Amino acid sequence: MASALQSALNATGVFAVRRVETRAKLPLTAPQLLAVAQAQKAQAVMQASIKAVTLRKPKHDPIAQVLLEAVLVTVSPPRLIFKARAEGKGENPAEGRAVAQAVAHAAAEIAQQLSTTIALRGQVLLPPAYALLPSLRTDVCDQFYDRTVRISLDMVSGMKVGSEVVILKRGQPIASGRVVEVDYGSSLVALTQMHPGVQIHSGDEVRVTFLPQFPSQLPLPMQREKDFLRAEHHFGWALLIAGIAAAFIGD
Repeated sequence: MASALQSALNATGVFAVRRVETRAKLPLTAPQLLAVAQAQKAQAVMQASIKAVTLRKPKHDPIAQVLLEAVLVTVSPPRLIFKARAEGKGENPAEGRAVAQAVAHAAAEIAQQLSTTIALRGQVLLPPAYALLPSLRTDVCDQFYDRTVRISLDMVSGMKVGSEVVILKRGQPIASGRVVEVDYGSSLVALTQMHPGVQIHSGDEVRVTFLPQFPSQLPLPMQREKDFLRAEHHFGWALLIAGIAAAFIGD
């Protein structure tokens, strides 16, 4: 996994990654990751972990699915925390190669997410206000959001429903939220956290910290996240791996 992710990140042309061995118990917290980056005099540090591996054996070649998660912490202020989460799939007569293909697929998706995310910058178009989003289904009620802001990043920018953003004022984070509507020219963000005593104004900077592999369905708070590992009758067996992690340093 470490080699596949390192190769995928370097292939983007955005990162120059080298691996660092650590004896610390993984996973590391954000402050611990920051300490590793500072000790290595790096611009950023990333930690990745395989959350689950599923292998099923239908009538044809074995099919492997891998769930990979990564966290990237920047050293320079405002020291943002970027996240990525990807599912990869591999199919091969040899089970080991099927898993390797799935890992490579997930690693490439993680690299694509992070290289896109760190480059996205926008601004607040409209200050906080309430919003009512009509439901896409007749059996679900419309969703009311008491605090939303409209931002300049849109569908063309690569925004998806479920993306997460941080709002900054003079380089300091003051609020965070999740995208609940994406359109041409703007997106709507439902605020999930806001520092007390601060005000959001038009022109405040917006940074994206997470882009989902697949957009969530609306209304977002009522969308129950599907469990990646599902019991299916045609599964021959499942191998679950948790807690496998590796630390990476970006120069």
